[in-house]
Amino acid sequence: TPNGDVVIGGGPLGILLGPALVQRGWRVALVEKGPLRGRAQEWNISRLEMQQLVQLGLLTAAALDQAIASEYNPARVQFGEGEPIWVRDVLNVGVDPVFLLETLKQGFLKAGGTLLEHTALTGVTQHPDVVTLHTEAGDPLTSRLLVDAMGHFSPIAAQVRQGRKPDGVCLVVGTCATGFPQNDTGDLIVSFTPIQHQCQYFWEAFPAREGRTTYLFTYVDAHRDRLSLTDLFEDYWRWLPDYQQVDLEDLSVQRGLFGFFPCYRQSPLTYPWDRILPVGDSSGSQSPLSFGGFGAMVRHLERLTRGIDEALRCDCLTAGDLGQLQPYQPNLSVT
Repeated sequence: TPNGDVVIGGGPLGILLGPALVQRGWRVALVEKGPLRGRAQEWNISRLEMQQLVQLGLLTAAALDQAIASEYNPARVQFGEGEPIWVRDVLNVGVDPVFLLETLKQGFLKAGGTLLEHTALTGVTQHPDVVTLHTEAGDPLTSRLLVDAMGHFSPIAAQVRQGRKPDGVCLVVGTCATGFPQNDTGDLIVSFTPIQHQCQYFWEAFPAREGRTTYLFTYVDAHRDRLSLTDLFEDYWRWLPDYQQVDLEDLSVQRGLFGFFPCYRQSPLTYPWDRILPVGDSSGSQSPLSFGGFGAMVRHLERLTRGIDEALRCDCLTAGDLGQLQPYQPNLSVT
């Protein structure tokens, strides 16, 4: 007998979905291996996309305004010496993850959701009528559905992929810093250098509450001889003065940023088991605009909420049923 309807593994993305399901009357538990809190790094998205959270009742209009730490227009797209294209209202707001996640967490708890922080997953058992989560906390959790929002390094996704190397990787480095002479426009994608390390280098820039965030990113395969994040960061410092027309001595760095996004041709990844649904990066559902899970989750939140609600109500929880909830979208595997 399940002691809940849905268990969501993975807090930073799961806290977007959990409150929406609780509001529809489902018993939802959210499991996070560490503390559920945001970090000092703005997430860029559009105000129109964030408006979904207001429409779903997860944020008030006032809370949305408070969550938006920075906003700008317009943004540039430019390649080489070509004419720049300027667009408006695309990735032009920076969301404060600390405020956003804490607000969603308090709303989730107030609506009756169960949150288990500092609770690492140790195993999952799939039964015909329930799925059981085993955790370091002791007593197992049983539910009708497990939503895997644990990201690329989800142990469930790893079991399905069976150690297969990624087909490609997006490498990203950057900083948030003050001291830039111009900080009222942004760049969505700009490339101005010849090939470096057999890669094309792309840049992004966003005005932020604490200064200006600039990213350098590129795409490689997963061969061990490809450039490292350290190599990419060295080229970031080499080319940043030309990119932003600034002397490095004039900058005061607030924080450094780096990461990588593995991608597979087999995306989205469907699980072979009933009652387990991967979302976001766990399924390879990345966003072409913002790579990671936040943008992809927000853009699919209303559809996922509605689909999971319908699946629970009609008990359509087989692997085939749940596979219908996974969107196909061009992602990093295309690149």
